[in-house]
Amino acid sequence: MKLLAFAHENGLSATRALVREEQKRLGQFMTPPAIARVMAQRACASLNPDLVRVLEPAAGSGVLAAAVLELLLEREVRPQRVELVMCELDARLAPALRRLAHRMRRAGAAAGVSVSISVRIGDFLLSDLSSESPRFDVVIANPPYFKINKGDPRSQRHAYAVYGQPNIYGLFMAACSRVLATNGRWCFITPRSWTNGRYFVATRREMLRFLHIDAIHIFESREAHFADDEVLQEAMITWATARADTGSTITVSTSEGVRDLQQAVLRLLPIRDIIGPSAESVIFVPRMNDSAPLPDFRANLATYGLKVSTGPVVAFRATRHIAQAPRKGTVPFLWMQHIRPMRITWPIQKKREHIAANASTAWMMVPNTNMVITRRFSPKEDERRIIAAPYLGGNLPGPVLGLENHTNYLYRAGGELMPEEARGLAAFLNSRLVDQYLRTVAGNTQVNAADLRALPLPPMGDLVRIGRALSDGCTLADADQAVDLVLGVRQPARAA
Repeated sequence: MKLLAFAHENGLSATRALVREEQKRLGQFMTPPAIARVMAQRACASLNPDLVRVLEPAAGSGVLAAAVLELLLEREVRPQRVELVMCELDARLAPALRRLAHRMRRAGAAAGVSVSISVRIGDFLLSDLSSESPRFDVVIANPPYFKINKGDPRSQRHAYAVYGQPNIYGLFMAACSRVLATNGRWCFITPRSWTNGRYFVATRREMLRFLHIDAIHIFESREAHFADDEVLQEAMITWATARADTGSTITVSTSEGVRDLQQAVLRLLPIRDIIGPSAESVIFVPRMNDSAPLPDFRANLATYGLKVSTGPVVAFRATRHIAQAPRKGTVPFLWMQHIRPMRITWPIQKKREHIAANASTAWMMVPNTNMVITRRFSPKEDERRIIAAPYLGGNLPGPVLGLENHTNYLYRAGGELMPEEARGLAAFLNSRLVDQYLRTVAGNTQVNAADLRALPLPPMGDLVRIGRALSDGCTLADADQAVDLVLGVRQPARAA
């Protein structure tokens, strides 16, 4: 049995013993062999030294390390020596890693290559490995992913990569960018969420200090990559080179999952189209049929004196104030299910749709005035990533409204949105143009307040013209048509 297959079988045996909730808590998800081999192929493509030093910082059963060594040993011109470090937190995987290490040494000897292997059981982020001076030629990883707090020792140790509430995989990405030798290769498979948003801004900045991104592969399906573990994440593979400017383009490819991975079409895109110029260093990842990001819009919500807030009512904490039927002193309570593209539909007779408006709930009430209300989450299957509706004050009864915290609302602080501004802004947020932009910068289906604040906006005059072209209750198609017409957007012709 080859090294990669052996490591994978070892890993399956080990992870089958884990309860599903424990596996999620540890963030342990096996890398399928087909993906591991593709990751290793590009990561090893330009390695020709006599000595190759390899690190897998979140080894699991060593699948990625096995893929790298297997490829190095298959070469016609092989390195003389390979030094491999596999670091793993879960001590239960130590026997599997040691069995693999034994096989690796034997495979190396058979190929005439000296293979030295160190199996480290412990937390990579707290180890000396994560703070050593550059020494590795290849770092390859499928890191765990779960959120940790800022007081966690790992967050404090790697504070240079922390902003807000960090996800542990971002710390792995940033720390590993620091331990590569010049021209060393870095390869990670991760969720797409690191490419945008404030929580990963420090991670992106740190990575781009040390790395030049060479290639990106996107898995369109949330289910077709980690099939053994039933992971629902939009994933991506990123390859980079340390401390080297290797060109002005980045190779981008896309597949649905593993089965069509080898048939993925490659595109060479200018770096300026992938890495945003702003201080947040947003990474744009266009899918196969996507065009460039948003036009050169320079404004954002703050430019126009607009703010965005999350609905203040947390339903399970406000149960005693929420009612199924109206009664004296209640006002409409909007859940995200009430928000449809370009319209508010209330009531829908499916939720507790009324909330008491009194002195004890005043702090969680929103003025009944003109605003734009969006869903914070939308199913992946929905046609658009943002679902937004203009709300014109007085459409619903009462001086205030209740908004559940799975919604966001946009408003003018100290003033009021004009009806045409509300309609125009909602139409733009719902548009194909914005949907395409968001899908290039984020793989998740949550559009939070920070995302809305950072969204580039066209001139307010254009938003007003869009709003004037639309009537109350217009359709999504009407909104698209108005946005395309006012902004001069050409949509690609659809196949017959």
